[in-house]
Amino acid sequence: MANKWLWDDVRFFLAVSREGSFSAAARGLGVDHVTVARRITLLEEQLGAKLLSRTPEGFATTQAGQTILSQCEAMEAAALNLERLVAGQDSRAAGLVRVTATDALTYRFVIPCIAAIHKTHPGLQIDLLTGIRVMDIGRREADLAVRVMFNRPTDSSLVCRKLGDIGFTLYASRAYLAEHGTPKRGHGLGGHDLITFMGAPVSLRSRFFMGESLEGARVLVRSNDQVAQLRATANSLGIVELASFFGDRDSEVTRVWPDEAPTLRPVWLITHQDLRRATRIRVVSSAIAEAFQREARVLRYGQRRSTSR
Repeated sequence: MANKWLWDDVRFFLAVSREGSFSAAARGLGVDHVTVARRITLLEEQLGAKLLSRTPEGFATTQAGQTILSQCEAMEAAALNLERLVAGQDSRAAGLVRVTATDALTYRFVIPCIAAIHKTHPGLQIDLLTGIRVMDIGRREADLAVRVMFNRPTDSSLVCRKLGDIGFTLYASRAYLAEHGTPKRGHGLGGHDLITFMGAPVSLRSRFFMGESLEGARVLVRSNDQVAQLRATANSLGIVELASFFGDRDSEVTRVWPDEAPTLRPVWLITHQDLRRATRIRVVSSAIAEAFQREARVLRYGQRRSTSR
C-alpha cells in the first residue's frame, strides 16, 4: 500500500514553489526553515520524486513538481473553501481573527478597536498584519482587510464595505523647507527630494503627492514602513505624502501647504463572502466600522480644520 500523505504536506511544497526559499516560506507559514525543509523531504520521499531543485536564485520546481502543481493548487483551493465554509457558520464570538491594515491605521484606529472589543469579548484573539502588502483574503492570509484603494475591489468572492475617506497631504520638516524652499501648488515638485514607497506602480504615480508632477524630483528614501517615512521626513530628508491624521500628530513635521485641503482616497473593509456571517468576523468588522464612523472628520481632514471646505 502506498504511503499516506496529507494536504498539510502539500501546502509546504506550494509555499516554497511560490517564495523560492525555505526561509521565506517559513515566515509565511509561521514555522522555522528547518521544519519546511523536513516536510518537503518527507513529501518527496512519500511521492518518490524530487519536487524542488536548488538554483543560484533559490528553489525552483522540477518537472515532477510542475506536473503536480495545478493539482496541488486545486487541493489548496478546496481546503481553503472548506475552512471558510466551516468558519462562516461559527456562532461563537471567540477564536482567531486576522486583521490587516497599514501601520498608521493600525496604530490610530484598529488597536483601540481591539482594546474595546476585548472588554466585551475576551475570547477573541486578533492577529495584526501591518503594512501595505495586500494579503490574499481568498487564501486566508487575512480574514479582514482595511485597505486604502482608489477603486472598489472587483473580485466577486469578496464582500466590500466603504468605511469612509482618508485625507492625504504633503509634509516636510521646517528645516527642509527653509533650506529648499516651499514648492508652489500646481507647479510640480521638481528640484525637491521625495520620500515614498517601494514598488509603487508607474501607472498610479500621478495620483500620489497630491497629483503634483514629479518631473525633476529625486526619490531620496523609499520605505514601506510609514513610521520610517515619517522619521525620515522629520530628519529633513525630503517631502512625503502621508495620511493627515497620521502626519498632523508629529510636531517635527509640518504640512507643506497648510491651507490646502487634503486629497481624499476611499478606505474599504474587506472580507470573504464565506466568512461574513461568522460571529467573530461580524463583531470585529462592526467595531472597526463604528470607529471609522466616529472618527470620520479626523480621517478626512486630520487634526486641523480645513479652510478650503
